[in-house]
Amino acid sequence: MTKNIWAGLVALVLVLSCGILEVVLLSKSYEKLAAECDEIIAKCDDESLTLNEYNVFRDKWVDLREKSELLLPHVDVYEINLRFAEGQAYAEDGDFAQLKAQLTVVSELLDYVPHLMKPSIKHIL
Repeated sequence: MTKNIWAGLVALVLVLSCGILEVVLLSKSYEKLAAECDEIIAKCDDESLTLNEYNVFRDKWVDLREKSELLLPHVDVYEINLRFAEGQAYAEDGDFAQLKAQLTVVSELLDYVPHLMKPSIKHIL
């Protein structure tokens, strides 16, 4: 009987530890991408952003999205996807004003989404 209890406690500690580690690592990844987004927005202001730079930035998002889709609400991840897709068209056309508008929303979402990963009473109620 006590072996079952200990096994259950060990399993619980492992699951919680992995969950906490995942939230910490994903939060740092979102913070890093948000900082890069701000740099890309600055390049939009200068009108010096190249399509290749945008595509590299977008690929980083795709990589992060793949890692975070299990934890995060799909609506928020989907919204970031839509902004990147729309931004792609603006990047290809060289419409820096519209691209900046899309990336500003992306930046805001990249700051907000990690908040959703952290359990709190506000999320439950």
